[in-house]
Amino acid sequence: MSADPELSFLDGYLPYLLRRADQALSAAFYEALNQNGVPRSDWRVIAVLHELGSLSIAELTHRSLSPQPTVTHAVSRLEERGLVKRVQGKDDKRQRFVSLTKKGSTLTASLIAEAEELQRTVLDDAGVGDLTDLVTGLQKLIVGVGHPSEVGRQQGEPHHD
Repeated sequence: MSADPELSFLDGYLPYLLRRADQALSAAFYEALNQNGVPRSDWRVIAVLHELGSLSIAELTHRSLSPQPTVTHAVSRLEERGLVKRVQGKDDKRQRFVSLTKKGSTLTASLIAEAEELQRTVLDDAGVGDLTDLVTGLQKLIVGVGHPSEVGRQQGEPHHD
């Protein structure tokens, strides 16, 4: 609920505000993804792999905040494009890990740079200053509601390469 009685419910409702902020920040980047032929679901997969390295489909599903069938289809599309590869686990031959190829790493690094620049431009144009407090507050919120793994890699987590 809004702390300011002058605001309407939606103008003070955090999930609604976060979604609106997401749309405002993401619009230009979604156009960049389209120009590169990268669907949003594929973007989430390659961005997570770029950040965390080789992951199982289950880990990738969890980290990309996407349903398992969506991740499986994205991985298949990305594999067809030569952007990811699946490798057999070393200890358990039934286990498969997904990782970026060189081509996938190059594309993802380029898209990340573009995302960062577009975010910086949108925030500068909107007169938004330092985001440190906002990001820290959102990370605390995520941990507080029981999703600590979504705040980035926690200390001591394995990094599969």
